[in-house]
Amino acid sequence: MSRTLPGKLENSESPVQDQGKEPSAMVSQLNVRKTIEIDGRDEIHSVAFLTEDRHILSGGNEEKIRRWRLEDGQEIARPIDVGGWANAITVSSDGKWIVGGSGRGDVSVWNVESHEQVSKMGEHTRGVYAVDISPDGTKIASGSYDKTACIWERATGEQLLKLRHGDWVAAVKFSPDGRLLATAAWDRSVRVYNVEDGHLLCEFPIRPRSTSNQCLAWNDDAHLYVISRDGKTHYLDISTGQTLSRWPICTDDAVKRGCIALPNNRSFIAVSAESSVSFWDTATHTKIGSDIDYDHRIWTIAISENYDIAIGHGKTITVRSLGDILPPNYVHNNVTVDPGERMTSHRTQAEMTDLKNSMRELKDQLTVLQGRHERQSRDFALAQKELETLKSSIKAKDRQIDILTADVDHWKRSDAAKAEELAAANKELEERRRDSEELIAVHKELQFSQSQTIQIQEWYDEQFRHLKSVVEQSQRTPFIVQNFIAQADARAEMNIIETLQQLNERIDWSSTFIADRTIHNFEPHTTNPTEEQVSIATRVTGSIGQSLVNRLRSNSRAEVVAYLPIAFRAYLIYHLCGIMSSWSMDSGPDRLIRELYSIVRKSESQTISARWRSLTYASLSSTCSSNPSMLITSTMDGICDIIVTGGCAPSISAAKEMIASKFQGRISFILTTVGQLAKSIMNALSADYRVEVIRPPKMLDGQTMEVDSAGPGKKSRSQFVLCTTQLGLSKEVITQSRVGPNKQNTLTVTNVVKAKVITG
Repeated sequence: MSRTLPGKLENSESPVQDQGKEPSAMVSQLNVRKTIEIDGRDEIHSVAFLTEDRHILSGGNEEKIRRWRLEDGQEIARPIDVGGWANAITVSSDGKWIVGGSGRGDVSVWNVESHEQVSKMGEHTRGVYAVDISPDGTKIASGSYDKTACIWERATGEQLLKLRHGDWVAAVKFSPDGRLLATAAWDRSVRVYNVEDGHLLCEFPIRPRSTSNQCLAWNDDAHLYVISRDGKTHYLDISTGQTLSRWPICTDDAVKRGCIALPNNRSFIAVSAESSVSFWDTATHTKIGSDIDYDHRIWTIAISENYDIAIGHGKTITVRSLGDILPPNYVHNNVTVDPGERMTSHRTQAEMTDLKNSMRELKDQLTVLQGRHERQSRDFALAQKELETLKSSIKAKDRQIDILTADVDHWKRSDAAKAEELAAANKELEERRRDSEELIAVHKELQFSQSQTIQIQEWYDEQFRHLKSVVEQSQRTPFIVQNFIAQADARAEMNIIETLQQLNERIDWSSTFIADRTIHNFEPHTTNPTEEQVSIATRVTGSIGQSLVNRLRSNSRAEVVAYLPIAFRAYLIYHLCGIMSSWSMDSGPDRLIRELYSIVRKSESQTISARWRSLTYASLSSTCSSNPSMLITSTMDGICDIIVTGGCAPSISAAKEMIASKFQGRISFILTTVGQLAKSIMNALSADYRVEVIRPPKMLDGQTMEVDSAGPGKKSRSQFVLCTTQLGLSKEVITQSRVGPNKQNTLTVTNVVKAKVITG
């Protein structure tokens, strides 16, 4: 919607029609200046002239850029959808490109003719408040609420520079030669940067803050105009960093919105402050012409090449000719009416009479229209009163709605807080329940261990009494000694087997328990493992074998659930066997004792070697006194390696944090049983007992191992062993032949308990 108001003629005399010419032709001939008012549909934030000043662009809260024809104020072409408030728009100097910034943080470029989007820059995290395009049209500058100003390549949309500020950037403006960029921000500063490298050339502490996205304007490449919020215009010298002059533009000392615009000849500046526009001479800084006042705040102004000024106030765009406002020497295309072209008095009397009759009819029509206007004014006043009453009612209802909305928000926040407290309480209850279950299980195991310890102590006491009686008899009869050794060996073997079975059972229980507590953290492995994960997989492969490691890293939850407890058992079997192997007489003084024992054993009977053995095994007390805390730590490290390999924790530190102090009691209990087993093996007299582990990969051999019937896979002699899940036991007995001159020794090896394995 638009309306056209006739402007004032340059000559105050009324025109007289030429003979034979239509009135419309007469208006065109006199070149009557007009004021165009355009209804912009919504709050107008920015305007720009284009197409040789025949069209004008507007943008605002409507989230669209619209194009208007200045001839009649009608909208042409389809509007451009910005996707957010069109806070700022500008047109390239060659008239080919439209640049706009939106409230979503986007900066876009459209083709002037087709309105098609040709590029889009979207690096800002908050709304864009100001845009400008360089004189050569190759670069775009933008200022945003995210406290940055950016420079972009127009053709590619590439970001060239990001300039950070202390507060949101209100205005950006390229210098006339395009080498400098001026910015104004709400951190109370005006800065000037080098466009090529972003170097800060100078900074002006403008206080109070700059006011709008049109508060900057270059007079030339070295001087800059700035409007501040205290109603003053500042003239800045870029080369010296000094403020050359400062003058007030209005009596109001708190300007919330101010704009500035310069024509091509730089002879004056147009400055808006709130709802008024004033004009100032750039040489003397004195006011010229008359001010333009409106009822609404002015958001934007623009001056065309033909010296028309467009003013966006409220929802309206007003376009006026500056030739009707300023002295002729300030405008280059000021159109005046040549007096020689005025109408002469050669009109005939008849034509004058007809003209008077026409004017009389027009006066009558004007009287009728005035009466109609008075009636419409009264109706409008009544309607306005009803509207005020309705507005008051709406405001009261709005207040009620605000109160209800506040109550609903309070209830929602209260419900959300209660829900969070309930979730935290449920989580704490679940953790306490798990901890109580674990404590109950550990307590039961401790009770069982105490009962076993009492039984073993009673058995040892009985054996000691029996041993004492047998030793007394052995002084009289060698046969009784041999019989005692055989009985003691049988009892020792039974004790070793029972202790070995207890150890295997505790390993099974603990492996299942640890797997159940960690499997809920399973996450599939990434395609690019870290160096730590590769190192961990290599360590675990040395303990449990490559095949089992591949199953743990299969990224299948079902396979990890099946094989994780198996992997824990395999690791504990391998690790505990290594601990017991370290308690042998293979280094230092124990090595010499073992060599002496081997010589005696080969040359004497089993009875003599057994006596020697009972003396030399006393030296093992120092070997078996390893630091228990160090053993627990090394065992827990291996468990953490398997947890990371199985995808139940991303790193060793995360695994240790997850199982900290949860499984230490169980591992300590297992290591105590290992010590009991080692001690039982040391107490055997007439045979050497060896704990056996079958290392993968190894072909299935029923003579040395027992296949777990519950394990996956077919039981075939062609399959390899996947892992050992229970310790086995073998016995070596050396007997001396008393037949023949050489009296050769014979070594007999018996599998007392077969190692249980799972095949792959």
